[in-house]
Amino acid sequence: MQSIGRRLWQRCSCRQLSSSSSGRGKVEELSPAKAGSLAHQLREKLNNTKNCNESSLSLSTLLSHAGLSSSNGNSNAPLSPPIDLATTYERPADGNYGEGGLIYSRSCNPTRKLLQDAIGQLEVVSQHGQIIAPTFAFSSGMAAVASLLLAQKSPVKVLVPEDIYHGVPTQLHVCLNDHGIVHESVDMTNAYDIRQTIEHHIDSKSNAQHDGALVVWMETPSNPLCQVTDIQSICDLVNDVRCQHQNANIITVVDSTWAPPVITRPLLLAADAVLHSGTKYLGGHSDVLLGTISCSPINETGKFIAERLKSVQTSIGAVASPLECWLTLRGLRSLHVRVERQCQTAMKLSTYLDGHEHIVKVHYPGLTSHPQHATAKRQMAMYGGMLSFEVKNESMAMAVAGAVSTIRRATSLGGTETLIEHRASIEPPERRTSPPGLLRMSVGLEDADDLIDDLKIALDIASQICDN
Repeated sequence: MQSIGRRLWQRCSCRQLSSSSSGRGKVEELSPAKAGSLAHQLREKLNNTKNCNESSLSLSTLLSHAGLSSSNGNSNAPLSPPIDLATTYERPADGNYGEGGLIYSRSCNPTRKLLQDAIGQLEVVSQHGQIIAPTFAFSSGMAAVASLLLAQKSPVKVLVPEDIYHGVPTQLHVCLNDHGIVHESVDMTNAYDIRQTIEHHIDSKSNAQHDGALVVWMETPSNPLCQVTDIQSICDLVNDVRCQHQNANIITVVDSTWAPPVITRPLLLAADAVLHSGTKYLGGHSDVLLGTISCSPINETGKFIAERLKSVQTSIGAVASPLECWLTLRGLRSLHVRVERQCQTAMKLSTYLDGHEHIVKVHYPGLTSHPQHATAKRQMAMYGGMLSFEVKNESMAMAVAGAVSTIRRATSLGGTETLIEHRASIEPPERRTSPPGLLRMSVGLEDADDLIDDLKIALDIASQICDN
């Protein structure tokens, strides 16, 4: 790179300085302003060479600059992206909006596009150069779920994990089932069971013509038991089935809300699409309602889903608002440091709880006792900021939650504050997935020792109440 820079400097400086020479052959002194401009031109040329471009930057650096425009050296570029609130744009006099021209914010909004491009880059960075995964931002995570399923050819069947965020099967059961979208639960940690279920679906009489779509829905780590699905293994399995049954329309989707791009990037593990509730880690401050879907830019199924999703996003209209997109861009810029701290603290809390006399079981992928620890170690850059633990019964669990002080009792996750929640009591009784004594924790940015002290006191109080 030094030799490239030296050659570029010689060519650039010779041209610039020779033109400023006097008639007597004397070269004028280089002004500070000219020096700055020349240096910027040289760096721009250097950046445009084959071995020096944005794709070589680390994920943390890209996150730190999420939403920022590249400076051309001559403009006062804002270091926080502007919010474009306009819903409609003036049509040119000739009636031609032009390719990529702005018309109406439901179909395109500059702030939403900034966010979609930033996330699309994060999902595939370092492996596919400057390719951006087609990404779509919706008004919530559940709007993203519904839009993804509506983008499939009917009839649609969804294979969901046995342990899953209860909102997904609730949406399927209460809303989408009436429109021909059916679902079946399967153990997503058991490749044999998954393959048998897929083969049965393909071979069944109702699917003899292979019409419709089968969606293999992975959620890893799962909510709330922190089960870890081997994404690469399941996607390889699905690809094998596709090869055997060429007309089989099978789609692999990963809900990676608990493992944002700094932890896991499912598209690099052969998934067709990845979904995030941006309300959680991507936003990161408990003030955003947003969902995203990114599609694989390298396989045909991902490209097909992207085309369908764009149509669904525009026609259904459940798009993320400009303000929510801007807030999520702000959250992205600190995602790597927040998640690293949250993962470190979650590991400390899990270790403390794992040895506590009143704890029946701790669910955290970072513990060597976790049944899918080996998969998590291979698949995840960090073990996540979410954990759950079980006490002897529901009364004890509610007592622990009632006795915390620093930790806050609330739903949701991924914010700066640590949250605790008794999951079973908020889940529909007929679709309850959480054990009655389970408490879920979203670890925030507080000092780990303060959180451990809070849990210690809460467990002591709960044991006094429930043991008497």
